[in-house]
Amino acid sequence: MPAALPTLIVIGAMKCATSAMHEHLDGHPEVSMSRPKELNFFNGPDRPPHDDEDRWWLTGQWHRGVAWYARQFDGTAPARGESSPAYTAPTSPEVPARMAAVVPGARLLYLVRDPVERAVSQYLHHHREGDERRPIREALLDPRSQYLARSRYHERVAPFLTWFRREQLHVVVQERLLRDPDAVMPAVYRHVGVDPHWRGPQHGRRFHTADADLEVDGRLRTEVARQVADDVQRLRELVGDELPEWRT
Repeated sequence: MPAALPTLIVIGAMKCATSAMHEHLDGHPEVSMSRPKELNFFNGPDRPPHDDEDRWWLTGQWHRGVAWYARQFDGTAPARGESSPAYTAPTSPEVPARMAAVVPGARLLYLVRDPVERAVSQYLHHHREGDERRPIREALLDPRSQYLARSRYHERVAPFLTWFRREQLHVVVQERLLRDPDAVMPAVYRHVGVDPHWRGPQHGRRFHTADADLEVDGRLRTEVARQVADDVQRLRELVGDELPEWRT
């Protein structure tokens, strides 16, 4: 692996505190995380989709080439990385193979949370941006949307395990990270190869998750939970954890 390429990548999931994880990692003296956070390098077409370079990250920046990617990192840092939730988007099946070809030894971090809460959070995000105008029930249960698909965590991360060894993947439960980072981050630091005993001021910071007070109808919660129940069980088996925090 060339010296300037990342040694760790946060691959998602969307609305699961990847920004908090990015900052926790960047605060460690042995870790340097990219600025901006979401490079979306492994997504997208082989050629520029348009002439507006500032918007290429929205559809993926693979066409920029590996040399460009390497320039986004501090090659002097023992560990360096980026955080792009789009790497586990259902519309980006090309990512795992590309990533394995460029950084086969990278350590991967995947964040998860109660799948119903994650879907609601994504809906609220798109609603605030003006991209989603449908009522929440119609949007969340639409099989053509990504709300359910992105909450099927095992389904999203399984393709990476075709290309990377299981020990290269570490799954972090968002509820635990936000509640007690001192209990969660040592295992993360150990996974990415830096001092697991380090504690920084950001461990005591309360991160904003951009959620709003929206009471989800019990019937809708039950239906979303039913749609992802099989996937939740596969995730429990993968990580060897019953995930008791989830209401699902």
